[in-house]
Amino acid sequence: MPSLQLFLLFLAADLALKLTPGPDMALTLTRGMTQGFRTAWYSVLGTFSAGAVQIPLVVLGLAAVFKQSPALFMAVKLAGAVYLAYLGIKALMRCRRGGALAAGVARGAGRDAYVQGFMTNLLNPKVFIFLVAFLPQFTDPAQGPVWLQMLALAVFSKTMGLATGAGFAYGASRIRGWLGRNPWFLRVQEGALGAAMLAVAGYVVFSRGGPAR
Repeated sequence: MPSLQLFLLFLAADLALKLTPGPDMALTLTRGMTQGFRTAWYSVLGTFSAGAVQIPLVVLGLAAVFKQSPALFMAVKLAGAVYLAYLGIKALMRCRRGGALAAGVARGAGRDAYVQGFMTNLLNPKVFIFLVAFLPQFTDPAQGPVWLQMLALAVFSKTMGLATGAGFAYGASRIRGWLGRNPWFLRVQEGALGAAMLAVAGYVVFSRGGPAR
C-alpha cells in the first residue's frame, strides 16, 4: 500500500470524483428517478463489474512497462498531472456557468440495467485514460511494488464507486423532484472536483519518485 499521506490524498480526490456528475452518475440517477432503487442498483453493479476488465489491463500492463522504463513512468506522471489540471479547470468552468444534469428515461430493468451500466463504463475511453493518469500519482516506490499499490488503489476505488453508486441510487429514488429544483448542488460538486484535481496536479508536479524495481 502507498504511504498514509498518499492514501488520504487519493481518498479525497477519488471521493470528489465519485460525487461529480458523469455518465455513470447520470445513468444511475436516471434509473433511480424513473424506475426506482432496485433497477438503479443493477446499473451500479454493472459499472462496478467493468472493473474486472479495466483493472488488469491498466494496472498490470502499466506496471510492466514502468518497471522497464523509469523515464516513461515520470513522463506518464507529468502527462497525468496536465490531464488532471485540465479536468480541474473544466470542472471549475462548469461550476461557474452552471448547467443541468443530463436527463432522459432509461428503459428496461434488472438485467438490461446491469448490461447498460457495464457497457457504459467499459466502453468509455475516458475511464481507461483517467486510470492511467490517476493511479500512478498516488504510488510510492519506497512502500513496495508499484503494480501492487496501483492494484490496491484501483480495487478500493471501484469498491468506493459501488458504495457511492448505491447511495445515489437510493437518493434518486427518494427525491425525484429535488435535483431538478436545486441546480446549485451540481455546481457545488463541480467546484469540489475542480479544486481537488488542481491540488493533485500541483502535488504531482512538485513531488519526486519513480517505479519500483
